Amino acid sequence: MKSITFLILTLLLPFSAVAQDSTAAKIDTLLINQKALMELQQQMYKEAMHVPPLANKSVGIELNLARILASSADDFFTLTGTFSLFAVSRKAEIAFPFFYQTGNSTRTEFLGDTEYDVPLTVINLDATYRHFLGKYQDGFYFSTGMRYTYIKGVEGDDFFFSPSPGDPITTTHRAGAYFGLGYRYFTESGFYWGMSVIYGRYFGGQRDYQEVLLDDQKIIIDAELLKFGFAF
Repeated sequence: MKSITFLILTLLLPFSAVAQDSTAAKIDTLLINQKALMELQQQMYKEAMHVPPLANKSVGIELNLARILASSADDFFTLTGTFSLFAVSRKAEIAFPFFYQTGNSTRTEFLGDTEYDVPLTVINLDATYRHFLGKYQDGFYFSTGMRYTYIKGVEGDDFFFSPSPGDPITTTHRAGAYFGLGYRYFTESGFYWGMSVIYGRYFGGQRDYQEVLLDDQKIIIDAELLKFGFAF
């Protein structure tokens, strides 16, 4: 009788081991799924509780303070900044950058010591669409836009220009298109900082003006680093 019982137990032992292994595997799978579910719930909770910095902001005003301070030590007064609309789309921004420069530069007559004032006024008005790469209006973005440029000054090449009292003052109007990329960092208080670079082309040809670096050329190129703004 004992031998028969021992034989039965011997035959059932492998099935018992398989059942135990199967139960352990199911428990391990259940624990792994529970852990993944808890991580997913925590991630969903964080996203639900996260409020983007511009969630309750509609517009923003941005100024390039470094450019303003630098112009105070130059012959020209310069004001550059951006007016932005944030509520149109929460993954994009419609911006209106502007640039204003006016003043007189002092030039000396060629082969002489007579000085003349060379007046200049430059105005750039842009309309730009910026699309952010992340989930919210923050971080890196691509942009595309249009630019209108107004120049009033004295025509001539900076290297070969010899000023005189009779130099005529002319006015030109230009339009062009560009694309670019940039970065924005927004705080919950509303303050933000941005940098950008754009490259494009004017539709018309170039027309050289005194004391104008790029706005009288065929290309549009601009880079800004120290622009600070406030959203409200």
